[in-house]
Amino acid sequence: MNRSLLIALLGFALGGSLNAQVNELGLTIGGTYYLGDLNPTRHFPRDTKLAGGIIFRHNITDRWALRLQGLYGTLQAYDSDSKDTLQLIRDLHFRSRLFEASLLFEVNFFKYRSKDKDSRKWTPFVFGGLCYFRANPQAQLDDTWYELQPLGTEGQGTTARPGSETYKVDQIAVPFGAGLKFNLGKVDVQLEWGMRRTGTDYIDDVSGTYVDNDLLAFENGPLAALLADPSGIDDIPGLTNTDRARGDSNTRDWYNYTGFTITYVISRFSDCEEQYNWMRRKR
Repeated sequence: MNRSLLIALLGFALGGSLNAQVNELGLTIGGTYYLGDLNPTRHFPRDTKLAGGIIFRHNITDRWALRLQGLYGTLQAYDSDSKDTLQLIRDLHFRSRLFEASLLFEVNFFKYRSKDKDSRKWTPFVFGGLCYFRANPQAQLDDTWYELQPLGTEGQGTTARPGSETYKVDQIAVPFGAGLKFNLGKVDVQLEWGMRRTGTDYIDDVSGTYVDNDLLAFENGPLAALLADPSGIDDIPGLTNTDRARGDSNTRDWYNYTGFTITYVISRFSDCEEQYNWMRRKR
């Protein structure tokens, strides 16, 4: 085969694969918080908790990238932190260890970290994708944390809710957000803010209405009754929470991860470019 044609074909192949050769591996650290029945509106509440994980990024081009990410953190909230009188009376709380595995698609606003003359060493970006997460809510009683899902605190599995099933702690969510990337040679740093839209209203174990507390204690146990309604209203003669709203079943829970990421470039655009330029010099 003609040498010039061979070099041209090699150059085309290298050029076509050029943008697929940049991979990064790194760590992320930041904070998670939850939005739902126990925290309806407050972003970055006092219950924001430390979270972290690992990431792998595959840069398809200087504008697009795919990211695999694993996160571990905590979601929690307390009615006692609210300024809402009804929440203070309700007096519910929860804590949940969070595990998340996500596939994210990133879009850079500018050409980023390439050999083009208009490429930049920093860029804003947006991302979106899909994730699996596990959130198993717990509540504390007498210094002990109890898993709430098996207790059926809203009457799941009782004659008050015939046919109802316990909610799943393994769920799917849609992550999306925005951030900034900065290139420092073989090291990249990134700041991001991202929300997760979930399909469940039970990250916090709160969604529907109260059931009769005596019935709940009889069928699901006294622990379920104590954690389902710690307000004490049922102890007041003539008052009851039965069939009153415990949460808002018309909404779904959300959570957030805001973090700082540092990655190491384990393969670069220039590896292919140097090979191609060496071949051209041999002509």
